[in-house]
Amino acid sequence: MEKKEAYQALSDLIYKGFLTVSLKMVGKLFVFKTVNEKEYDLIKIYTGSPDEESYTNRFNLNFLIFSLLSIDGRCILKKRDDEYAAIYDLFSGMPSKLRSTILIELNELRKIYYDSTHFLEGFSYTGQSRRRWRLVGNRFPNCEELTGIPGTNSIGLNVCQESWITLNRMLDEEAKYNQYLSLAILVASASNPKGARGIRARHDASVQKTDERRKKLSQKGTVKKTQWTPEKWAAPVDTAEELVEELLRQMAGKKDRHDLFVDDHMRRIREEADKQAKQTEERLQEIRKKREEEGIGTTLTGTHRILTAKETEELMSRSRNNLVIVESEEVASKAEEKRYFNKIGSKILTRK
Repeated sequence: MEKKEAYQALSDLIYKGFLTVSLKMVGKLFVFKTVNEKEYDLIKIYTGSPDEESYTNRFNLNFLIFSLLSIDGRCILKKRDDEYAAIYDLFSGMPSKLRSTILIELNELRKIYYDSTHFLEGFSYTGQSRRRWRLVGNRFPNCEELTGIPGTNSIGLNVCQESWITLNRMLDEEAKYNQYLSLAILVASASNPKGARGIRARHDASVQKTDERRKKLSQKGTVKKTQWTPEKWAAPVDTAEELVEELLRQMAGKKDRHDLFVDDHMRRIREEADKQAKQTEERLQEIRKKREEEGIGTTLTGTHRILTAKETEELMSRSRNNLVIVESEEVASKAEEKRYFNKIGSKILTRK
């Protein structure tokens, strides 16, 4: 689910209390909604014992009744209990295939409901959500004054609404705590300015880090982990959680597109080197064959390679044996050598 779709669904789930779908049947327009957790408990109570054979059929009929929002523009939420028997007869008289079609649509709607809950925290940090919270005040978000739909305050709160209220109250308490702390630091700075500045700096750094995380979460929508695919680029990390996730990915040996690009580049280099070596060997073979045919003999070696330690030692030994020893150096006496160095040394000292 994309962030835009999830935020739109959360707006309806929080501000109205449900998602809706419209179906045209038997010449009438039916609008169905998602069932919240409290209504789901009532459905199980109304259906009775699950051991009975007709339990599934009765459960589906009750589920359709609690999912019904309006018929031809007439909202039935406020008087649902009074019209329960009539609606039950309406749905029970429908063909089973038609009821199955409605249940399939409601099941798809419920999937959207569950998928959007992963984006709830990010949605709660948006400016739109905070403005709506101030508008709600001490009321519930599904009260008729805010939704404009009769009977919405009688169906109870869903999980998204309860979590949204909890998060916003937490943010209000956090803002109030920051205000009290600022006043306390101001008073403490009169007697210990240095200590107060240190506390202020650490607190401001913590607040800034939290604000950055929440801002990024509201823009991204969710921190729900997705399955890693090598086609993705490893994105830059900004938070500690993302850094840990990136390190775990690298330790697990999972490669991103950059790693795969480097591997492919090195593979092509190796293939090109093998190709060049093969072509060189083929040319040397042709030259050897031509020299043999001409009776010159073969003195060409194979392709270039690194000498072994033994071959290097033999080569150095041959080089030492070929050194030319000058006779004058060989017969020079120690006295002449000492006189030569004394003469050179005196010139260096006297600069003459």
